[in-house]
Amino acid sequence: MNILIVIPLYNKADTIKRAVESALGQTVACDILVVDDGSTDASLAHLSEIKNDRITVIQQSNHGVSHARNIGIKNAKENEYDFVAFLDADDYWMPDHLTEISSCIAAFPSAQIIANNYKLKFSPKKFSKTKFSNWTADEPKLLESFFDYNGLNSILSSSSFAMSVQNEDPLFYDESLTHTEDTDFMIRAGLEKKIVFNPTTTVIIDKTAKNRSGNVPLQQRTITDYDQYEEKYPEVPGLKKFLDINRFSIAIGYRLQNDIKNAALYQHKIDTNNLTGKQQNLLTMSSRQLKALKRTQRILGNLGFRLRTGR
Repeated sequence: MNILIVIPLYNKADTIKRAVESALGQTVACDILVVDDGSTDASLAHLSEIKNDRITVIQQSNHGVSHARNIGIKNAKENEYDFVAFLDADDYWMPDHLTEISSCIAAFPSAQIIANNYKLKFSPKKFSKTKFSNWTADEPKLLESFFDYNGLNSILSSSSFAMSVQNEDPLFYDESLTHTEDTDFMIRAGLEKKIVFNPTTTVIIDKTAKNRSGNVPLQQRTITDYDQYEEKYPEVPGLKKFLDINRFSIAIGYRLQNDIKNAALYQHKIDTNNLTGKQQNLLTMSSRQLKALKRTQRILGNLGFRLRTGR
């Protein structure tokens, strides 16, 4: 199985070497394509310290992470790789990540996307395990109803999956979006592709990394139009709830900024039956109350506790 590892890079000088070294350290040897999206820091200088013929670097002006990932998908298809595996420059893999992916590819030959489990890193010594709605299996399985598993953590993380690029049309990222591009990709994957999830943890998602796009104010973001999916696919199991949970997150973001008008635009489209009591209560809180709660959550997170609002 021929897999191309694609690492989009933009101003990740502190973490790019860790990401690439984790890719080189896989028990399954694969080529690595780093797509530098116009970095202005020392990212490329740090990357150049790694000498390995398996690494190819493409440099371009800044077009956004979706464009960088799409360059990787096109490159994989044009060069006849079977799968493309994404790794964000913030994150890193355990040595068996691609071994687990390859085993699932062999076990589920009809699968078009294979995803491994992951941990979330909130501080140098504090990690959080994922929890997935309605998931009870100990072994990999093909997901019959993809959206039903995504009420808590997401089955697909941008660094945790591989996608087939041959003998079919691969999915591309929506380059018009500045944010929620991963959620938009996941929605289309759940609607169009056969997805296998492997509960074995092989990925670390580093939430401590600098320059994460979540720092950009909501008013400056271009995000997914969730309505288009609800209108087009009203009968897909779990989709409406998944969309409402994402609307909830955006509404909370606006409320934190005291932008009640935009928060209300998302809130009125939510079926509150799709939210927990905790989530419903959060939608009634003021900006000051939400900021106080967020500070408490951050403190607890640093102590190893995570507050969850979903089921």
